Amino acid sequence: MTLFRDVRAMSPLLGFSLLLLAPAIAVRSGALSFDLRFEALLIVSAVCIGACVLAGFSSSELGLSTPWIARHWVGGTALTLVLALAILLEANLVADHKPQPDWAAFAPFYVLVSSPCQEVVCRAIPKLIADRAQMSGRNYVLFSAAVFSLMHFAYGDSLLLLNTFFAGLAWAAAYLVTRNIWPLVASHAATGTLAFWLGVA
Repeated sequence: MTLFRDVRAMSPLLGFSLLLLAPAIAVRSGALSFDLRFEALLIVSAVCIGACVLAGFSSSELGLSTPWIARHWVGGTALTLVLALAILLEANLVADHKPQPDWAAFAPFYVLVSSPCQEVVCRAIPKLIADRAQMSGRNYVLFSAAVFSLMHFAYGDSLLLLNTFFAGLAWAAAYLVTRNIWPLVASHAATGTLAFWLGVA
């Protein structure tokens, strides 16, 4: 009975994980064109956020309406600087720079759409599910980081998976403390932009 209860408690987390990872799996299996990965991300994000709204979760529970708290932004800025330093070190140590998208066209989407969507679906929604499953904070952070990393599986780049896992740990730990998504959105947009600019993402 305990095993059944445990599986039942974890089923929303497993279902959510499969939904979130479906685009990456589809790309790697050849069922979806790599060029459609961002559209797939938007669809999956919209489904996840829509499901939360239909379930009655408020914008506050999704970390979207947290009031301006200076220490959250100071912490987010410090976190961004640490991640930026790691990206700069990697750019100098790793010679394999990747071809970049047309940044003028891609930047608005990345900063205004992709980063907020990824933070909501990889940080806020897993926290809601983890709370209902009575998951520990440590396990939430590990789960959030793993899902965030595996979403990048479509690129077939093990270093990118490692980078996104460690960035995911940092952002999930920050969300666990603040429950404020906006400093993390800003951090994600800034560090991702730097990584693209330096050719390491």
